Amino acid sequence: MNEAIKKNEYMSSLFRYIENNMPFDLDTKLLSGFGYVSHAKLYRDFYSISGHSVKEYVRKRRLSNALALIKSSDFSVTDIALQCGYSSHQALCRAVRETLGLTPSEYKSGDVHYFFPPFSGEPLQSVTVANETIPRMLCVLFYHSRLLNIENMAVSTFLSVIPDYGGRIFGRNGKQNGGKFCYELYLTDTGRDYGELKSYGFERTHEISCSISMFATSTVPNDERKINAAWDYLYSEWLQNSMFEYTDKPYYEEYILKNNKPVKLKLYLPIKRRTDETKITLTSNPGLSFIVSRANGYNAERTASKTVIDYLNANHPYIVKTSKEFYVKKSANSYVCGVRVVNTDMRFENGDAENVELIAMCQNKYLVLESGVMGDYDRYAELLLSFALDNNIAADINGIFAVYDARKSFDNLKIKMYCPIK
Repeated sequence: MNEAIKKNEYMSSLFRYIENNMPFDLDTKLLSGFGYVSHAKLYRDFYSISGHSVKEYVRKRRLSNALALIKSSDFSVTDIALQCGYSSHQALCRAVRETLGLTPSEYKSGDVHYFFPPFSGEPLQSVTVANETIPRMLCVLFYHSRLLNIENMAVSTFLSVIPDYGGRIFGRNGKQNGGKFCYELYLTDTGRDYGELKSYGFERTHEISCSISMFATSTVPNDERKINAAWDYLYSEWLQNSMFEYTDKPYYEEYILKNNKPVKLKLYLPIKRRTDETKITLTSNPGLSFIVSRANGYNAERTASKTVIDYLNANHPYIVKTSKEFYVKKSANSYVCGVRVVNTDMRFENGDAENVELIAMCQNKYLVLESGVMGDYDRYAELLLSFALDNNIAADINGIFAVYDARKSFDNLKIKMYCPIK
């Protein structure tokens, strides 16, 4: 049997076993015996798939189950503690306070909801979390008029000019310069001059110092489709479900060479432990208004976004310059995209706004999921609906929308997912 399939089947069985035995002791020695694997292998595989240690995952699932009972049942805290695997009433109270800063009674009467769903889904690739040393490197910029495959063009051109290069090669996307796209190469052999590169579209810039950072890493074949899928998985799925969040440190791709040609890439996503849990709150009329456009079919999201921005640039440019909150509503074959506005007295004249409209969110109550990790839209929508189902809340599936918040940084967006309650 394929090793990856075997591993996935074992881990799926393990997650089911954890769910069925949550009230009991679930230490890693017991769980590794369940699958006849070593303690170390269990730890690595569990981290790779879920983004959590076994202990952290079990802790969050127990707390999620306990808080659901606190919120919706009449059981005593002591009974709930014993049902969910806590040693005592005090142990559950301590867990609630450490995570949410509340007592169980304050949580029961408040609008904050904690929800950590069981892991679901299949991993696309193996992920490793570790402190990695990024060596001292020299950055050279590669410019080209074509964006497609610019990474391989940069590496192959560099190696054709300097075939005897013996260091490591890292890379990442750079900033466009006029009509030229940019890819940054980082070279660990900093002692060379590299003057001959200038004639081939390269520009030598700066050096970066050696540093140690925590990264989620994954190795993939040098195939653009697989590389893009791997980055999407790392950021939008694995990170979103993990106990980590993205940092403002740079990401990297390291090229693994064979016969002087890149055959694989090691992806480095900088991360840190999350300081805040993903929380779900119940809120009344949020008072949000957006200028939006709708589009269907292929490239619908880009089409709708461009329509809104083009209209605002032509008629209300100050909104484009100042607004940093963006609306997205997704359905099977269409997108509604927009920009938040404060002035709801705007006038649409002379047919200029044929494809845009002003919408206001004024329904009485919404479930709101807020996260510092800008993950996959569908996954967050699924999380909200799962929470509503578990808590017997009648959710309006068709009314779900997301607001992406760039008020702190466009490089690290925050997300709020809204679900109207019927």
